[in-house]
Amino acid sequence: MLCRLRLIALLACWLLPTVVVAQDQSLPQVLIIGDSIYQQPSAEVSKALKGKVKVVFAAIQPGEVRNTQTVLNQLDQLLKNQSWDVIHFNLGLGDLVYRAPGMNSFRVMPIDAGGVRATSPAQYEQNLDQLVKRLQSGGAKLIWASTTPIRHSGTKLFVKGSEIEYNAIAEKVMRRHGVAINEMYGFVKDLIDMDKPASHNADPFFFDRKPIHQPIVDSVCNELGLSL
Repeated sequence: MLCRLRLIALLACWLLPTVVVAQDQSLPQVLIIGDSIYQQPSAEVSKALKGKVKVVFAAIQPGEVRNTQTVLNQLDQLLKNQSWDVIHFNLGLGDLVYRAPGMNSFRVMPIDAGGVRATSPAQYEQNLDQLVKRLQSGGAKLIWASTTPIRHSGTKLFVKGSEIEYNAIAEKVMRRHGVAINEMYGFVKDLIDMDKPASHNADPFFFDRKPIHQPIVDSVCNELGLSL
């Protein structure tokens, strides 16, 4: 009897991981592509939708500045040759940051030190257009998140309010391709104190310690027809 119980216990240990993986793979697969500000919100989205959706954040390498061009270059790697049900994506801050000119490697540089904007408006539109076409070819439902506000830049690596022009460009591209839009810009603008810059030059990557994941949860649920 004791041997039989041990055998059952061993079988349970071997079979349980397989069952968990199978359940995980049976859930809708959601990929979140964005810069570093989306890493923590992605974890919160995963918690909020646990058991309903499998959420994966496209990891960023140390020192990487993610923008439309780098994602185009890395897209096959980020997609992991996997079938995704929903892809929620934003790229903007990495395009708006100022960088050292004339260098193959990406190095940020303050405006007053001679830095140039990483991506011009025309190139931003072209990159987004190519990106959407490639993402749509995989069959996933797409959700574009507008770029969050730049209320200040003590490091002089950004221009206050420059995201507004690029959000308008992105909206035009998304409307052209029928992509759903998650208005992260408006949500965050109403959430934070736009007249009080964050300390320690944390803008535009700081949201006054307030969570910003709920619009992502809502937009994903809307695309998948889920209720919380």
